[in-house]
Amino acid sequence: MSHQGGGLQGARTRRLIRQALIELVEEKGFGDVTVGDIARRALINRATFYRYYQDKYALVEEIFQEVISELPAELGPTGRISVPDRIAGWEQLFDHVDRHHRLYAALLGRRGDPSFTARLRERCVELARDRLRNVRDHDASDTGQEMPPGELELVFAANLTLGAITWWLEHHRSLPARQMAEAVVRFATQGYFGALSLDVLPPRS
Repeated sequence: MSHQGGGLQGARTRRLIRQALIELVEEKGFGDVTVGDIARRALINRATFYRYYQDKYALVEEIFQEVISELPAELGPTGRISVPDRIAGWEQLFDHVDRHHRLYAALLGRRGDPSFTARLRERCVELARDRLRNVRDHDASDTGQEMPPGELELVFAANLTLGAITWWLEHHRSLPARQMAEAVVRFATQGYFGALSLDVLPPRS
C-alpha cells in the first residue's frame, strides 16, 4: 500500500525515492536494500518515506503498476494480423522497455526483486490470454464452438517475452528494438528448430 502525496514537492520526493531504489538495487541487490538505505540515498528521513510508502515492496508495487499500465497500448492491435504488424507491435514493446531500461534492468536482473519478475510474467500471461481470447471468440462465433486459450502455450509466450527483454537489457540494448522485434516474431512463428535452421526428421513409419 502506498500513500499519495500531492503537488510538485510530492512528485519530486517520489521521483527521488524511486531513483534511490534503482541505484541501490544496482549496487547491492534488492534483498539487501532497506528503507533506511533508500531514505539516506534520497536525502530524506524515514518518516518522509513512510508518508508515501508502507515499505520497499509497496514502492515496487507502485512502479509495477505504472509501467504495466503502458503495456496494452504498446503491444499493438489484436487479432489475426500480418507479420509486419506483429513486428511493429513488438518493436513498440522494446521501445517501452528502452524508455524504462534502467528500472527494468535493476528489478528484472539477477540482483532484482523476484516478485517483480513473477508479477510481470503473470501480467504477460494475462495480456496474452486476453488478446488470444479476442481472436478465439471471433473464431468461435463463426464455428459455434468455444475455443479456450491454451494455458501452457501462454506461459511459453510469457517466458519468451521475459527472456528476450532480460537478454536485451543484460547486453546493454546492443541491438535495435526493431531487430529484437524481428527475432522474437521469427522465433514465435517458426519455433525453436525452425528459427535455428535445424532439420526436423519426419516420424518413423
